[in-house]
Parts: sequence; C-alpha cells; structure tokens
Amino acid sequence: MHPLCLLIAALPFQPALAGEVADEVLALAPLRAHRMAVDPPSIPVAAYDRAAEGKRVAGVQFVEGVAAGQGWGVAVYDLPIEAVWWAVNSEDVHEDWLRVEVSQVVDGEAYRDGRAVFQYLPLPVVKDRWWVVRVQNNEDIRRASGGRMFEKVMEDATDPALIAGTPLAQRVERGRAVAWTRGSWLLIGLADGRTVAEYFVWSDPGGMIPARPASRFARGAIRDTLDAMGSLARSYPDATVVSTAE
Repeated sequence: MHPLCLLIAALPFQPALAGEVADEVLALAPLRAHRMAVDPPSIPVAAYDRAAEGKRVAGVQFVEGVAAGQGWGVAVYDLPIEAVWWAVNSEDVHEDWLRVEVSQVVDGEAYRDGRAVFQYLPLPVVKDRWWVVRVQNNEDIRRASGGRMFEKVMEDATDPALIAGTPLAQRVERGRAVAWTRGSWLLIGLADGRTVAEYFVWSDPGGMIPARPASRFARGAIRDTLDAMGSLARSYPDATVVSTAE
C-alpha cells in the first residue's frame, strides 16, 4: 500500500472536515499504486486544503537510517494540468526561473523520456554543487487515471562522463558533485480545471555540508520552486487561467 493510503487510514479523518481539493486527492489515492517514484514522502491531508487557499505548503520527512530528509511541497495552480506539465519538463529554461545557474539536457532530447539533465547550483562559502538526473515520465499512471495524474521521476545519474569534453566540464571543476539526489513531480488534474502539484526532492549534498541540517533548510527552496513553476506554467502558449469564483 502507498504511504499516503497508510497515512489516511491512521488519521482521525472525517470527509466532512476536508475541503473539496482534499476530497478529490483522497478519491484518487488508490491510483498511487501506479507511481514510479520510490519511497515518496507521506503528505498530510491538511496540506492540500492549505494549498487550495493559495499557500505553498512544504515540509521535510526523515527516513530511519538516512541522514538526508525528504523535502516535499504541495501547490494548487489555477491552471490546466497540461500547462504545469509543460513547465516542470522544460528543464532547458529552468535556469531562468529557479536558483540553479545552469539547467541543460546533456543526454537524450528535451521533453523525451529517459533524458539526462545537468544542473549547477552556486552556493556561498562552500563549493558550488552540481548533479545529473535521469528523467522518466510515468505513462502507466497517466493511462490508469484517464489523464488525471501525470508523474515525472528524477533518478540520480551524476556522472562526469556525461559532460566530459563539453563547456560544462569547466563548471564541474569549480564545484562538487552531490553525493546523490532523486525526486519527482506528481500532478493531479482537478474537476474544476485546476492542478494539484506534489513535488519532492531527496538529496545528500556531500562534502562538508551535513545532510540532516541541510535538509531542514529545504522548505524555502521548495516553496520557491513551486512559485517558479507556477509562473513558468502561465507562460505556456495554451495556458488558460481557471477561475473558481462563483
């Protein structure tokens, strides 16, 4: 059973106390069995209703035996799922929207399944960090949900060989590779046309940066990422803002 299902079963949750967004998310919970992300964090039910109020909700969950915590965030965008999906998969422009200085596909093709994405993050005091992730798009959950759920999974593929002989190799020499990183985006299309986005990232920065304390600072970066993806999604050529005003 998916961790969210276990969490729901354990909580003294009564549907009458949940908002419409949480109700829809709960109704689709059985489809999480189709997720490709391994060990995603359990998100509290209340986070969805707070996100529906326009908040960018973020937290950190620790796993026994692992120093690095899982940073997670939830947002509800007044945009169709296709626009948000386009934004989270547009890695070649993420450097213009996120804290990373470089974001570039270094193997495969943009938007294509199996591509490898290099990102470089400048940091004060300590060495900059860089990493590569291999991106998989979950076609199974899209089909099983009838297009209501999209998932993008990022698995660690940090390897200097992927950028050897390219201009990016000079940046790598100035920085340090993370020990490991992984994460995912799960998008849920709501009945009213809006989109729930669940984002999680799980990374060990390596080097002299202790993983556990660093994880506790993840909330701010996750909220910034959620804000940035919302702004980028609004630039999607076919994006139409969904109004829920009565």
